[in-house]
Amino acid sequence: MPPKKNNSDHALAVIKAGLSAVPGVGGPLASLLGDYVPTHTERSIEKAIELLGKRLEELEQRIDLEALNKDDLAELFKSCYLSIVRTHRESKLKAATSILANLLLREGDPEKLSYTELDHFARCVETLSSGAVEVLGEVVCAADSAGCADLDTKPYGMNFFVLSDRFPEHSPHLLMGLVAELDSANLLHRGDVPSIQTPDYGNYPLNLTPLGMQFAQFLLR
Repeated sequence: MPPKKNNSDHALAVIKAGLSAVPGVGGPLASLLGDYVPTHTERSIEKAIELLGKRLEELEQRIDLEALNKDDLAELFKSCYLSIVRTHRESKLKAATSILANLLLREGDPEKLSYTELDHFARCVETLSSGAVEVLGEVVCAADSAGCADLDTKPYGMNFFVLSDRFPEHSPHLLMGLVAELDSANLLHRGDVPSIQTPDYGNYPLNLTPLGMQFAQFLLR
């Protein structure tokens, strides 16, 4: 009996059929997508399983499956699984699997987060672009270098031109778009528009939030 196709398989088949009708490059492109997309997805799943296994080994003595809320696990797994099959970026795969592992920690563990926090972070992994994740990582590394591990007692901020210098390959407009992604999730705070603006958003203030630092632990662990 042939394996049952899921919605993704059906969508891919429809796209391939449509592309095949395009003269010239349509047929070869349809073949390329048909060969590569399933393989790419399989590799992402395999890598996520490997990362999750390593994290569970590290946390083995701190896990309590008896007290686990199975509904929370099912809900969080579905969110994380969407991220896993959509990306090959190891930072996102690592974050998704670390979020799942955190849910398994026993109550009272100092690193255990609430389901609401984990669900928010899972949505961040799913919706943030790889560029936004890279920007957050760069800001967190800068904060670490400045000795700002606890943002509640020692806030960390920079002007936009400092961030722009770290990403010369991106236009200021694209980079500000990536900052806006992080701002919408309260991971990086974009301050008010300066009364006197310098070109290319240069003097816009940016501040790393405690939530952004916390989320980065999943990405950069």
